[in-house]
Amino acid sequence: MKRLNEKVAIVTGSSRGIGKSIALAFAREGANLVVNCILSEDKARNVASEIRSMGRKAIAVRADVSKIEEVEQMIDQCVKEFGRLDILVNNAADFSAMEFSLDNPDWAGWQRMVDVNIRGVLLCSQVASRHMLKQKSGNIINIVADYAGGGLSYMLTKPAGIPLTKGLARILAPHVRVNAIRPGSIDTGWVSALPEEDKKRLKESIPLKRWGQPEDVAKVAVFLASDESAYMTGTVVAVDGGESINPWAP
Repeated sequence: MKRLNEKVAIVTGSSRGIGKSIALAFAREGANLVVNCILSEDKARNVASEIRSMGRKAIAVRADVSKIEEVEQMIDQCVKEFGRLDILVNNAADFSAMEFSLDNPDWAGWQRMVDVNIRGVLLCSQVASRHMLKQKSGNIINIVADYAGGGLSYMLTKPAGIPLTKGLARILAPHVRVNAIRPGSIDTGWVSALPEEDKKRLKESIPLKRWGQPEDVAKVAVFLASDESAYMTGTVVAVDGGESINPWAP
């Protein structure tokens, strides 16, 4: 028996990278999918097509996770298409204004990151949990961050997913479980684009001596979405090769 047989999942930001890998891994385990994007509609449709080629059902839905009307439409479309919603993965993130300059602050960019990285998690969880609570079952997985590297805007918005995970877990228990995955250096394209010296230094700083692949995160997402993790909620799982115990100092 596949671990997610006939479950219905929405993975936000799943046209590429970690989100795409999670959506495909869910499909391989028997789930039907809503593939979400905001810009890459062609890529989202391609992911949905790949899922259908596995014999699963999938639709691609464009929706901005920071806008309540679009989130409601996406989730309503999911329930109309598949009859239910079992799993939500809050993966979508905004990186557009990672560096925040105190001398010349980009407040619009900052607000966009707040809207997607914090508000988006809350909106999607709020709307999805309405259906999950009616079913008396559901599973929310947040993709979060918690490290000192990166720009100030990212450091202040993406790690907010950790207290959000714990707070939502308390509010939605016992029927809806909420957990998080904290990836380390996962090569969604940015690692392989680094200068060779930086790539070497990064790899050497990670105890497992390699950077991660999106599939490494997807395997943990399948576990958290399945009954194998039935006694877990409010948990943050690090998928970082041990990087957090020996952080890379650029």
